[in-house]
Amino acid sequence: MIILSPEADEEQQVEVISRVRSLIEDGGGTVDDVAEWGRRKIAYPVRKQADGVYVVVTCQTSPEVIDEIGRVLAITKDVVLRAMPFRLTEAELATVQANGVPEPIDERPEREERPRGGRRGGPGGGGRRRDR
Repeated sequence: MIILSPEADEEQQVEVISRVRSLIEDGGGTVDDVAEWGRRKIAYPVRKQADGVYVVVTCQTSPEVIDEIGRVLAITKDVVLRAMPFRLTEAELATVQANGVPEPIDERPEREERPRGGRRGGPGGGGRRRDR
């Protein structure tokens, strides 16, 4: 999974993905699927970015090629916010090859805004103290 900066030009984003694809193929591997999930909110800000463009590249390659991809993506910090390789089981790989990468599902409920300021118990901080 690669999270790209939403501020990067689309041309730069396409160049990074094609570079990853060429590294995999030049290393003797195969690219099974490239799923672009688009712009999504990141769980926590990365380099002051709250959103990122998610791209999932499913491939079969050697660990050395994965290391080389990580090295190349680390150099392109202006475009790549984060890169995370995942190892799939045989069953997961078969599912991805047959159906592609599934779209992400956000199962978290929307958070309600809590009132800010003050402490519990109202102004003055915590209410009445009791002797123990």
